[in-house]
Amino acid sequence: MLAGYLEAFAEGVEAPDEETLRMLREQVERLARLSEDVALVTSAEEGRLRLELRGTDVGQVAREAVAQALARHVGSGVEVDVEAEGGLLTQADPDRIGQVLTNLLDNAVRHTPAGGRVSVRAGRDGGDVLVVVTDTGEGIAAEHLPRLFDRFYRVDAARDRRHGGSGIGLSIARAIARAHGGSLEAASPGPGQGATFTLRLPAV
Repeated sequence: MLAGYLEAFAEGVEAPDEETLRMLREQVERLARLSEDVALVTSAEEGRLRLELRGTDVGQVAREAVAQALARHVGSGVEVDVEAEGGLLTQADPDRIGQVLTNLLDNAVRHTPAGGRVSVRAGRDGGDVLVVVTDTGEGIAAEHLPRLFDRFYRVDAARDRRHGGSGIGLSIARAIARAHGGSLEAASPGPGQGATFTLRLPAV
């Protein structure tokens, strides 16, 4: 599409107006973000992701991520709450873990109708720290779960186009989790029954 518009401008077939220029700028910005996302997930999957590891309170990171989500999604009509145990320490890059939780929260809110709820629970499970993000939203059919973290895989292409995004956010989130020696898994009872994402990290 970009090439077509540029060729039309160059040949004088079409004159650029403000609306067309705005649309082209948005497309260029989207492609730039996509390029950055692909580079990020590739680096993480190949073990080249730069991490600033330090003792990190995952509960605090979860609370901050929820506070930011509430600010971003004012007016969504979706309730977001968090419960976190104290002292949930892991060796991690807090910015990257925050990025994972931000992705999960944004997805959960976007796919939960007004009046629904997104809950974040952070606690321990044996030698691991868990952050569980659960929503009461659209849910995920069983056949989609195995491919949910694949690059560019969309459960519902039309729906995801409305929500925006590159289709690579969950791939990035899982790659970051694995780069920390952890995991990220998804579960859902089925369409219309919500979904649960579980981030697991080694506890200190």
